[in-house]
Amino acid sequence: MLTIGQSPRVDVVPEIMAILGRDFQVVEAGALDDLTAEEIGDLAPKAGETVYVSRLRDGREVRISKDRLIPLLQGKIGFLEDLGVNAIGLLCSGTFPPFKVKVPLVRPEPILRGLVESSISADQVLGVIMPSSLQVKMGYAKWSRVKCGKIVVESVSPYISESERFSVLEEIALKFKGENVSLVVMDCIGFSMRDAAFLKSKYWVPTLIPRVALALGIKALFMNDKNMG
Repeated sequence: MLTIGQSPRVDVVPEIMAILGRDFQVVEAGALDDLTAEEIGDLAPKAGETVYVSRLRDGREVRISKDRLIPLLQGKIGFLEDLGVNAIGLLCSGTFPPFKVKVPLVRPEPILRGLVESSISADQVLGVIMPSSLQVKMGYAKWSRVKCGKIVVESVSPYISESERFSVLEEIALKFKGENVSLVVMDCIGFSMRDAAFLKSKYWVPTLIPRVALALGIKALFMNDKNMG
């Protein structure tokens, strides 16, 4: 598992492992694992740069420039390959250019996009939840490729306290209900099954989260393999 923040991702990987089951062994790496606080600060997005959001080892949210993140991820891909992994799951639902990689690199973004495109009709409304208000415009641009009647984008960080997060999610659920949203994408690996369940408790609507899409994608690759260790 490769995060754009710091490993271990104790907030994400256990839920993925619950889906993968006992046949899988997981090692983790993070793009920011080897950096000092000052070096991480230097990766903060500047004006005009694409903002990506992740989590540090201590639980704090971190905002990173996408362009300056890419070479760090490439280095960690090599690190994981040297460990002998069979596949790498990218713990980020953002879009990336092709990486140099020798094993399957499973990315949740195209899996999510495929699920949305196969599930929504041309006259239905798609609801999207981004992890930062700075990404709302990007959310519209990213999901506008889907053929649907309308897109509604809201934001809340998955890295604030659960009580704060649920309060905002309740407001978002009411907005989505008012817009007659038919399908929701919570577009960040940080959103948990509890987050999705809470949203649906306020407004029941099919809700996709990246970590589940990623886990199912990985499992599909190896479902007939008996020895993954």
